[in-house]
Amino acid sequence: MRPLHAAGALLIVAIWGLNFPVIRFGLNEFTPFTFATWRFVLGALPVLFVPRPNIPWATLAGIGGFMFAGQFVFLFFAMQAGLPPGLTSVLVQLQGPLTVVLAAVFLREHATRGQWLGLAVAALGVVLIGRSVEGTASVLAVGLALLSALTWAAGNLFFRSARGQSMFAVTVWASVLPPIPLALASLALDGPGALLTPILAPSWGGWFVLFYSVVPVMWLGYLIWGTLLRTYPAAKVGPISLLVPCAALLFSSFLVGEPVGGLRLLGVVVVLGGVAIGVFASGRRLR
Repeated sequence: MRPLHAAGALLIVAIWGLNFPVIRFGLNEFTPFTFATWRFVLGALPVLFVPRPNIPWATLAGIGGFMFAGQFVFLFFAMQAGLPPGLTSVLVQLQGPLTVVLAAVFLREHATRGQWLGLAVAALGVVLIGRSVEGTASVLAVGLALLSALTWAAGNLFFRSARGQSMFAVTVWASVLPPIPLALASLALDGPGALLTPILAPSWGGWFVLFYSVVPVMWLGYLIWGTLLRTYPAAKVGPISLLVPCAALLFSSFLVGEPVGGLRLLGVVVVLGGVAIGVFASGRRLR
């Protein structure tokens, strides 16, 4: 990998890793539905000058509904329920093995033994993490994080149809539809005052969180990630994502004092090990 591209990959790891504790701070400012609504309203702004990718609206709706809205709403509620940012980042990485399962069930794709082994190992790690969070986060929070990973995995099936398109264009256009149902849910559950918090009761912290979750995380992050995927084989780029939860755990330990040790650390290692097995098994299949 060229030095500039390697630097871009490390920048993505840092940006996406820091995003998890930033989300934790954001949930002190906004309700989950309000946070998600404004994230995608702002994220969709480039559609004013970015041409729509040559893919059907149904595909964009699937990406926006599952990979974006579903993933982040469940992620926000998991962290609101007490799941620490670092552990959340680890659990959502299960989207990789879960994509294999969904592809096998709905697309009749044949998964390799290595991919199934990775899923089994990662599932064992989830059990260990579930036992480690007793007293600090509920089993419900772990379940919500798993639903986040599952909806992300479902979105991956739609995203396959967008291969060959600009990832940045797909990202911003897929962000157009989610704000509508998210805003309606926020109005129904939180009220208009909560939905309009960024305007009626703006704060530097709240707008920083929104800015960070959109500009570096969505726009810059997917622009760089798309460049890497167009330049190098997916099997070479994919493993980089495994560094994101490592960075998230590091940032979370410093910024929110998240403890990682004992059974919890073992669970983290097992989950990431299982995901790594699945990633490399998928890479060998693509060769």
